Amino acid sequence: MFSKFKIALIIFAVIVASFFIYDDWQKYHDKNFQVIFFNVGQGDSALIKFHNGEKMLVDCGPNKTVLARLGNYLSFFDRTIDYLVITHPDLDHYGGCADVVQRYHVKNILENGDQSKTDSYFSEWNKVADVSGANRQIVKDFDNWDIASTTINWLYPNSNVKVEKDDSNNRSIVFKLTDIFGSFMFTGDAEIPLENALLKKYCVTASTASSPPPLQGGGIVASPLLSKEGVGGGFVCPTIQADYLKVGHHGSDSSSGVDWLAVVAPKTVVVSVGKNNFGHPSLRVMRNILRAGAEILRTDEIGDIIAKP
Repeated sequence: MFSKFKIALIIFAVIVASFFIYDDWQKYHDKNFQVIFFNVGQGDSALIKFHNGEKMLVDCGPNKTVLARLGNYLSFFDRTIDYLVITHPDLDHYGGCADVVQRYHVKNILENGDQSKTDSYFSEWNKVADVSGANRQIVKDFDNWDIASTTINWLYPNSNVKVEKDDSNNRSIVFKLTDIFGSFMFTGDAEIPLENALLKKYCVTASTASSPPPLQGGGIVASPLLSKEGVGGGFVCPTIQADYLKVGHHGSDSSSGVDWLAVVAPKTVVVSVGKNNFGHPSLRVMRNILRAGAEILRTDEIGDIIAKP
């Protein structure tokens, strides 16, 4: 005969097991749009969940911490990543990608084409990626993708975008994601030279203006003349404007120029950052963001940042 204590213990165990089974089932069948910026320390990683159930992982942080983050938002039975985007081969962006590819079935890997010859780990990543069976693609001159009801505008790399400072950070993949619930600008480690080049390429004047006014920093648009409505000289830039901005290079002093912030005009700015010796994020940049009227969310302060309707 079971004692009352044992019966109570069995009932409790069944309730707990049922909870975890239901939680896994719910995650597995969840087809709601969601963007989660992971807290992976000093690095970048974000998960995008589309309406059709497909998933895109943008960068993987510096190490296998990303696996724990994925486990919090994906069912144990859900082992598929449809798209893995590596914005550029800096270790704090791709260091955990080999672990992801080995643990999950990754269908597509999107890269900028750079080869990190000074990074001994990069050759190991290439070996893992090559044998994974994933379709590896170089993002160059991509146009727009539609995934369910979400549109992705691939802004860079693009052969028509000329960047004055051609280095690893300024070859980061930059794209804008637009859904009925909002728009998101992903920038990798883009710095001001790439930001200005994107403004030159994608921002246009209204029909009443023959050419845009000059940037404060030598580019194309003076930020005091801009607004979300495109007033002040008739300047409009819907391609660049976004509700959420994942700031470039962890909020470094070399990124997030005032002109870029004015044109993107984000409501919310996400800073993916951890303990570091680089001074990230820059206090000056944080002040500029606040002056631009945006809310600042930092992974080192609040952990994972979930953007959803």
